Amino acid sequence: MTTEQSSSAPDILLARQPIFDRNMKLFGYELLYRQNDSDQQASFLCGDQATSLVLLNNYASLSQATEHHRVPAFINITENLILSPELLPVKPEQVVLEILEDVTPSAALIEAIIHYKSLGFKIALDDYPFTPDFEPLLQHADYIKVDVLNYDLAMVQQKLDELKNFDAQLLAEKVEDHQSYLTCLKLGFHLFQGYFFERPQIVRGKQIPNNKKTILELLTEVYSDDADPRKIADKIARDAQLSYRLLRIINSAAYGLNRKVTSIHEAIVYIGLNELKRWIALLSLSASDETPDELLRTLLIRGRCMELIAQTHRYDSDTYFTAGLFSGIDSLLNVDLAYLINELPLAPSIKQAILQYQGELGETLRAVIQFEHGQWEMMNDSSELVQINRCYFQAILWCDEMTAAL
Repeated sequence: MTTEQSSSAPDILLARQPIFDRNMKLFGYELLYRQNDSDQQASFLCGDQATSLVLLNNYASLSQATEHHRVPAFINITENLILSPELLPVKPEQVVLEILEDVTPSAALIEAIIHYKSLGFKIALDDYPFTPDFEPLLQHADYIKVDVLNYDLAMVQQKLDELKNFDAQLLAEKVEDHQSYLTCLKLGFHLFQGYFFERPQIVRGKQIPNNKKTILELLTEVYSDDADPRKIADKIARDAQLSYRLLRIINSAAYGLNRKVTSIHEAIVYIGLNELKRWIALLSLSASDETPDELLRTLLIRGRCMELIAQTHRYDSDTYFTAGLFSGIDSLLNVDLAYLINELPLAPSIKQAILQYQGELGETLRAVIQFEHGQWEMMNDSSELVQINRCYFQAILWCDEMTAAL
């Protein structure tokens, strides 16, 4: 499937929130969704229709070879849908069915859950309410999701001792910062969902480690106004690993060059200095073993989505990509964002956009981040929602092609 073919695929607003294991490896995604109605005002669908559209659009439109489908998608399933005679035709290994907290835990529901588990489907109990009437569902659950923002942590610890008697993985959702993640880790949760991975664990009063200082120095040189392509090429060529990974990306199917590029000097000729800058930045930032792969994917998708939006308006697409990619540099380097951005020789418009969401560039960046997080109610412009939705969808496909080359 080409990007052009897929650009009209999603009929709904579709974003995804990552789920991590205890080693910060990507375990799956929860799909977030909403649809625009006929008058272009965003509105929530009825549950059954929404679930159907998510399953059909996402799995019929995205290539099965993409990174998106190498991990399961957690999808909310309404009571009516799970009690219906047939489920939509998706493979059990592709999805985890989330049973919502507003269901009636009846004998019929338990029978339906047992049936779908016999077909190979995994079952998650979403926002587990810790009420006696839900206890019969526990022995059939593969995942028990606990909203850690909704309960006192002392109460959570007490309740978790009861849940640990069941053969299910405990998933902490709405984990919003690194300290919350560490707390949930100590409490014994197996899986973690939320945006904590985007929020850096900044250590005050300590210098930037040497390996990260080298990254910052390289980025400063690459993004300076008087950057010399030949000097940059020479510098990159002296780093065998960086050169190898860069040439691998440029020679990947995503670029579709008609001949193999064998040197960094050639790469500059074929793809240009601006394109080279972005990959030097990405590869440099990915050099740290401490960086979660999903954080890099998130920023790459964000940058590409920004770039595609810029192209539709004939703005400077390189500027938009750079703003998207560098908007999370603090999480990559665990250093204060304002300090890092002010240290880099970026255009004032990029700095203001990242730090204060100023200007057209800043407004677009804020809107893309809100879309990523499923905060659609904060976005009043329905045409903007539709545009970001299409660009975000294309950016996921493009990111999968690029990360495959990495």
